[in-house]
Amino acid sequence: MKLTSIFTVVSIIAVSTLSASAYTEVQCDTDTVFSANSCNQCFTDKDRSEGSYLWELKDEWINNSTSDKILYKIEQEMPKMINLLPSLVQWKQDPSAQDFWEYPEELNKIYDNDDEWFILSKGKKVTWLKSKKGFTYKLEKNKAAEGKNIGLLTYLITTHNISEEGSINTDASEHRECVLFKSGKEVQQKKVVPIPKTPVEKLPETGAEHYLLLLLAMILGFGIMKIRKRV
Repeated sequence: MKLTSIFTVVSIIAVSTLSASAYTEVQCDTDTVFSANSCNQCFTDKDRSEGSYLWELKDEWINNSTSDKILYKIEQEMPKMINLLPSLVQWKQDPSAQDFWEYPEELNKIYDNDDEWFILSKGKKVTWLKSKKGFTYKLEKNKAAEGKNIGLLTYLITTHNISEEGSINTDASEHRECVLFKSGKEVQQKKVVPIPKTPVEKLPETGAEHYLLLLLAMILGFGIMKIRKRV
């Protein structure tokens, strides 16, 4: 089984979508968190900052064995995000954790309605699980230092081998894939520098004394005109 994921980082401020890429597979001995969580196949992702989103998640079931395999829905455990620093970090399934995951149509095509199982032939692969459209994991809070482990997304698939005679092995085979998320740099919000306003020249205030001066000027002017007429 091989895990692939498309993820998008969304900035709340700019509301813009950044890069998308597949996870990077690494050796499981590169970090003790993998062995502590019984991971069989290990991946890393880009460092994550507060406000990051994970979406369009999916997992592939690959049968690279020499026998056909069978999968029962009832035995499957849905993927989960393990918070590695609960005091500093908060992950949230948005809009909710309920009905977050679904079985895609390509898996349903190999479903046996009578026996209620899925059979994957040897050498074949299928996307067996994906997150619903519009459902995301959001890094709601991240106060961890850069480079610290903050989350581990685990995928567990349980299958059984089918012998050449058609008998089903009752011993289940479990395969756990893990994706490690580390804390990234804190996103600094740009400071908005206010544009200085052009000072507006203020006209001199007009009070009662100004009106009196204006009235006297008019009276004097009127008197001078009369004197001129008499001369």
